[in-house]
Amino acid sequence: MEKLNWKISDVVKDQNEFKKILNNVEKSLPKFDYYKKKLSPKMSTKDFKELIEFEEKLGEKLSRLGTYLSLKSSLDTKSQEVMKLEPLLEDFQIKISDKERSISHWIQGLSEKNVLDDKNAKRLFSSLPQHEYNLNYSRNKAKHTLSEEIESIIHKKDMFGISVIPELYEKVVTNFTFKFKDKEIDNVAEIKKYWFSTNKKDRYDSYISFLNTYKGHKETIFTVYSAIIKDWKLEQGLRKYETPINVRNVGNHLDDKVINTLIKTCKKNINIYQEYFKLKAKFLKLKKLNRTDLYAPIKKKETKISLEESKEIVLKVFQDFHPEFYNKALKLFNESHIDSHPDKNKTSGAFCMSITPEITPYVLLNHTDTKRDVSTLAHELGHAIHDLYTSDLPHSVSHAPIPLCETASTFCELLLFEYLLKKSTKEEKKTLLIEKISDSYATIIRQIYFTKFEIDAHNNIPKGYTEDDISQMYLENLKEQFGDSLIIPDAFKYEWLYVSHFFYYPFYCYGYSFGDLLSMALYQEYKKEGKKFIPKFERILSSGGSVDPQVLLKKEGFDISKDKFWQAGFDLIKEWLEELKKLS
Repeated sequence: MEKLNWKISDVVKDQNEFKKILNNVEKSLPKFDYYKKKLSPKMSTKDFKELIEFEEKLGEKLSRLGTYLSLKSSLDTKSQEVMKLEPLLEDFQIKISDKERSISHWIQGLSEKNVLDDKNAKRLFSSLPQHEYNLNYSRNKAKHTLSEEIESIIHKKDMFGISVIPELYEKVVTNFTFKFKDKEIDNVAEIKKYWFSTNKKDRYDSYISFLNTYKGHKETIFTVYSAIIKDWKLEQGLRKYETPINVRNVGNHLDDKVINTLIKTCKKNINIYQEYFKLKAKFLKLKKLNRTDLYAPIKKKETKISLEESKEIVLKVFQDFHPEFYNKALKLFNESHIDSHPDKNKTSGAFCMSITPEITPYVLLNHTDTKRDVSTLAHELGHAIHDLYTSDLPHSVSHAPIPLCETASTFCELLLFEYLLKKSTKEEKKTLLIEKISDSYATIIRQIYFTKFEIDAHNNIPKGYTEDDISQMYLENLKEQFGDSLIIPDAFKYEWLYVSHFFYYPFYCYGYSFGDLLSMALYQEYKKEGKKFIPKFERILSSGGSVDPQVLLKKEGFDISKDKFWQAGFDLIKEWLEELKKLS
């Protein structure tokens, strides 16, 4: 299979259509004033439904415009077209936010006149069952909402202030080149593949080159991070959130207690991985692992897997599980909604981006023919499948809260893992188990310790902690994770500098741990129930953001407020470790 390039024209054809949609949006703005005059506790359900439908259609248009720029920018972080069009969209977003704000304040019961009382709020909200949960949740969040005037100032300040800071970070790090083996590598995906090399020296040298490059810009990156944290802290106080992470928890529709239980259970099970790292050292014939050996393959020769082979394997796994998974994943290939390989100025990593319920999601990959790329493909297609299951929901409630966003993606990785495990020889099975336990470390414990670092950073940077203090704090974080199970080179104190989630989405990382452990619990049910499990899973995926996640999961038999629930995932990982011990 040749390199895949996505067809962005399904979102917006070109600059002319972009401007045409913007013009159409501008012409619709007076409708806000029309509906604003109708805001009253006695408002008819007909008028209320029309208002919400109008906002939905407007939201879809803005999503198309924003996604068009994001997709263009991800392929070329220096895109001149994006730089020209972005200010136009930002200007409209400010105008629309100012118009929408009075309506959202009215819905929350915060307007100064024609106040929407609880009784009439219930009457109006119940007329839109798919929106009802979110309308009520918004109303319950009223205590975190400021006056219209202050909200307007904050929004404008953010658009041209703090919202630009993460973009600055991206532009800085995209320009990095890494010196390795007497050559310069100009993209992250290319150098990261050496972290999984069979050659110990290549692993060490590539890691150290990578980390030292970031270290060389530590003052600049710390200045960026410090600005983000101080801004987050300021709004936390203004909006009366209890802690920095509480801001994210409320946004994720989760109680602090649930996340505290998740973190506590993860810390309690750290010994599983410390034992595993010691076992892996024996497989590699080392006295002790170095941190640079963490993802070292056991096989001496790496198997290359092309994108075509990856596609065949993943689609076969989906077909075996449920034809609907196969059909939904195939849509992305058939509609050219995948961009597959690394390129200069292309953003690193992988993602799935949803746009509107009518448009098939887009997936970005950086495929370098490694075995890990097969899992990445399954993961990102899992996100797309999840989004396609919500295509009958309104745009504003079609996307699940962050922790549930990882459910389908990590479940699909488990399907792939079990499929490969059944087909493998004893030696292949050993390799697969090693890789899977390593992956579970990366998506569960590593992400939780990222979250622990963020909690400490958000608490201490406003107190005057310097870049050196934060880097040392990160090193202590690593020492707690690994104990005496491996050697940590001093350069790893600068690893935090490249974790982009810290800059773009503070406290996002626990969502990966949540999703992975949840998918393990779901997978255990699937192994017990077989095909009878699938309708239950589809109900969870189809709910999007239209139902309280805690209520949704409890209804299907999963109580995420209990440590017993989270422990079930670690019990599965223990089983993998025990099986690995037997094989060795």
